[in-house]
Amino acid sequence: MQAALRAKQKNDIEGAKLFLRQAKGLDPMIEASQGGLPVDITKVPQAPVNKEDFVLVQRRGVNISPEAASQYMEFMKLMRQQHEMCLNYSKQFTHLGNIAETTKFEKMAEDCKKNMEILKQAHAKGFPLPKYHYEQRTFSAVKIFPELNSNDMVLTIVKGINLPAPPGVTPNDLDAFVRFEFPYPNAEEAQKDKTNVIKNTDSPEFKEQFKLYINRGHRGLKRVFQTKGLKFEVVHKGGLFKTDRVVGTAQLKLEALETTCELREIVELLDGRRPTGGKLEVIVRLREPLSSQQLETTTEKWLVIDPLTMPTVALPKPKPTVGPVRDGGNSKPIHTLHSLNVLAFDKEKLEKKVLAYRQAHRPLPNELVEQHQDIMQRSQWLKSQLQHGGPAFRKEYLTQLEKFLQFYTDSARRLGSEGNRDAAKEALYKRNLVESELQKFRR
Repeated sequence: MQAALRAKQKNDIEGAKLFLRQAKGLDPMIEASQGGLPVDITKVPQAPVNKEDFVLVQRRGVNISPEAASQYMEFMKLMRQQHEMCLNYSKQFTHLGNIAETTKFEKMAEDCKKNMEILKQAHAKGFPLPKYHYEQRTFSAVKIFPELNSNDMVLTIVKGINLPAPPGVTPNDLDAFVRFEFPYPNAEEAQKDKTNVIKNTDSPEFKEQFKLYINRGHRGLKRVFQTKGLKFEVVHKGGLFKTDRVVGTAQLKLEALETTCELREIVELLDGRRPTGGKLEVIVRLREPLSSQQLETTTEKWLVIDPLTMPTVALPKPKPTVGPVRDGGNSKPIHTLHSLNVLAFDKEKLEKKVLAYRQAHRPLPNELVEQHQDIMQRSQWLKSQLQHGGPAFRKEYLTQLEKFLQFYTDSARRLGSEGNRDAAKEALYKRNLVESELQKFRR
């Protein structure tokens, strides 16, 4: 909804309509999840990226040295690249239906945005650059082209290199185009097309894409890939009363696409069986390999802003999910009722943060320690009350759980419409935790 509002403010009415349709499309998914039905996460749209998140703005009267300004710009550039990388990995795993990896990379993308916000505010206030360090992070991802359908094969004819000219034609007078043939589903119904003509050069740049059809379940497809592949003809366009003349042919076998989803080749042009010296650069892509997934492992130098040593920057704090309410005339905290399942979930999240600090040999922030102690105390108090508090307390607890069920349902819908996928998923997960606890108590 926020993306739709931004688009409307910029007079991008079509963009605003698109974002609004995407936001409204989340409602049926939330309702399906509430009903216990499976939800296809590949249909969840990516949250739109706000370009203003990547812009440094300096306040009036704040001076910053050119060296520091240059460093800030470089850090913002690195953070943006890391953010885009996380979104790309998240998109790939979303299309594969891998929720765990999708959530992992969405969390990393959100961390990049938080670091960018720190850099923006520190820069705006003229603070020195926050302390930072680099980490070696290794990512294993399945390479796919998610924009393609399962039965798409995209051929890109990139360019010709030193194409031969026919007799009587100089290289600078060559008017070339490329014809190709893909003999599938069979020779009689072969898929054929050609590029536009590029005039007056023997090294034309075509850069044209052609979408071809394949059927992954067809037994004959693998045989075509292995034995026939794609056939190319480079042709000089004839002028008035002159016929087109083929100046070279080439064939590209496609068996490599059984284990990889992209094939880049510079194929040699032949005249019969004689090399002509000319070459043709082509790219063939599938959504994913025919026979197996293509796993890629990369190691990246990852920029990390150290939250314990950066200057004091006013960042928006999330509202705490639990917390003691104090009575003005009594120093003893009054515990608000909460879901035991949600408390256990929040406790697990905090313990993961504690473990991360300990593994990095960094001191625990006091706030983190206090939050963990508070949740432990609340859980123990609530368990004790449920055991010894009697029917009246259990009735009150059930009433509170029903309120939380409605609260998390509304929150998931609102956060989803705002494009905040991570928060919407967490709210939906907590809603299911509360519902599970309610069902247990009602048995």
